[in-house]
Amino acid sequence: MSADEPNSSSPNLPDKANTLSPLSSHNTHTVADAAHEYYSNFLSKGQAHLADKLFTDDAVHTDCVWDPSHPTVGPQGLQLYLADLRTAFPDFHITIDRIAIADMNCIMVSYSGEATGLGAYHNHKPSHHTSAFTGINMIQFNKDRSKIKEVRVYRQPFAEDKMEMGEREGSGEGGFRELRLKRLV
Repeated sequence: MSADEPNSSSPNLPDKANTLSPLSSHNTHTVADAAHEYYSNFLSKGQAHLADKLFTDDAVHTDCVWDPSHPTVGPQGLQLYLADLRTAFPDFHITIDRIAIADMNCIMVSYSGEATGLGAYHNHKPSHHTSAFTGINMIQFNKDRSKIKEVRVYRQPFAEDKMEMGEREGSGEGGFRELRLKRLV
């Protein structure tokens, strides 16, 4: 037998071609499918009704550009987040570049996208500026990998984000998350 041939005749060694590791199981496809549904349908197409299907009741979405100390929580919070995002950027679109499995319940997704500021953004008039951006998100799933439990967003800021960050520094204003919290109360 050559070194390139599998050793399926040894009783002590499993046949690797017929043994599934936990990472190559059906659930790997489930988390990848959920990621595609989140980016392609929920975010890019604005299908807010998918929130209950995609997210656990206590799901946490943290955008490290906007305000990581005030994450969006739960399917209802994520629907409001999506409404704000799609109002400001009605053409918001993301393309998944790569999905990597970090562990059994966690994936990393690198992506690229574009968005044009055609609507009000926080308390700003539409900029009509198109931003191209890239990012990497960590997506944590619940124990049975059926729903998203946490999304941590690490992305390039849009032109509007940069403008707002400069304004917040000068005024001490709480920004987007503070406005959202007032709206949810």
